[in-house]
Amino acid sequence: MRRSEPACLRPFAATALLLAALVALPAESAGLALRSLRIESTPPGAEVVLIGGTAGRTPLSVGERDIYPNDYPDTRAHLYGTVTLRHDGCETLVHRVTLDDIERGLIVALKCKDSAGAAATAGRAANPVPARPVDAQSPAPDAAARRLRQLQVLQELLDDGLLSPAEEQRIRRRLLDGPSP
Repeated sequence: MRRSEPACLRPFAATALLLAALVALPAESAGLALRSLRIESTPPGAEVVLIGGTAGRTPLSVGERDIYPNDYPDTRAHLYGTVTLRHDGCETLVHRVTLDDIERGLIVALKCKDSAGAAATAGRAANPVPARPVDAQSPAPDAAARRLRQLQVLQELLDDGLLSPAEEQRIRRRLLDGPSP
């Protein structure tokens, strides 16, 4: 006869089952390494702002964790997974970073008001990124908010010692490589 577990242990059993399912995801050895994003702009010298603040000026490379950090202030949550480019005389551009961006690099042509900047943007970027209005108060889409919450839970599991760093990295990669929000 099998003994049933005490009621106080049932939530732990459910968590253990969830962890077992997450850990069972296929491991991709290449997916464990952190990657970087190369950012270039026309005109060059655009200020790059990430969730953590100013990262530098284009051209530059930033780490994946700089774009998708584990910890950040709630007031900056709308910047999670985005790159903001600012240049004097040009429109501010906010771009949500995708897996393709990280693999290929991000080359953007800024819309500039002066004729020199406009001439410079005429042909340099093969795949210019369209600008979207910058609104610091705009809420994240439901899918992005859901992914953000999944990453927060993943970090909590790592912090509590319920996941190894390798397991956390594998699951993080799986979440970030999933369909874009």
